[in-house]
Amino acid sequence: MRRLITLGLVLALASSSALGQVVAGDTTGPTTTKIPTTLKFLNERVEEVTFEDAPLDQVMEWIADLTPMNVVTRWQILEDAGVERDKPISMHVRNLRLSQVLWMIMDEAGGSDLKLAYRASGELLIISTSEDLGKEMLLRVYDVSDLLVEAQDFYGAPNIDLSQVSQNSGSGGGSNNLFDDSGNDEDENNRNDDEDNASINELITLIVQTVEPDSWADNGGLGTIQAFRNLLVVRNNILVHQALGGYVEETD
Repeated sequence: MRRLITLGLVLALASSSALGQVVAGDTTGPTTTKIPTTLKFLNERVEEVTFEDAPLDQVMEWIADLTPMNVVTRWQILEDAGVERDKPISMHVRNLRLSQVLWMIMDEAGGSDLKLAYRASGELLIISTSEDLGKEMLLRVYDVSDLLVEAQDFYGAPNIDLSQVSQNSGSGGGSNNLFDDSGNDEDENNRNDDEDNASINELITLIVQTVEPDSWADNGGLGTIQAFRNLLVVRNNILVHQALGGYVEETD
């Protein structure tokens, strides 16, 4: 039976790594993965980061100087939410990806009462509150074939008619067919279809329950997620897409 690698998916979601290929344009043929500029830089490792009560605006300037990305901080929205430019940031970490460092900075700046987030698109990195960025609904298609694993079942084994075996033995043999495999192919196809549907439905349920649960229509939000073969069609906010794909790339 086909089974979902639930543990692997949970780890992927928890680390905001890729759920699957993000498919744009024609989804009927083979897909190619284009690594966007922002994803490449966000995945680069920073040897060492040390801040000791550094003002938040200087920390954001450091981010801008570290990469060729255009870093835009929506200061007015942050200040309206209670995050001042001189908010002190302290941290000392080594050998982390820039995306991890960025999340740590935003966690400290927002504290326990406010969640900050970023939107990475093209060569632009926008910093704001999760509420602000969460208003932008985006539609993306994810190929999740790699998350659906098939454990081979040996369906279609022939049925042996023992009564014919007895008759052939008594009559000295014959050419009667001892094996009845009628209907096996159809049964196997039906079973495989049912298992495919069960696996991807289980995946959808897991996503809705673990990735920004309040954002989905089933829980009172606006987000939707539907399956088409091995693709997931997701319409939701930037935070959900970051959790599923790790980035959001603008399409032309």
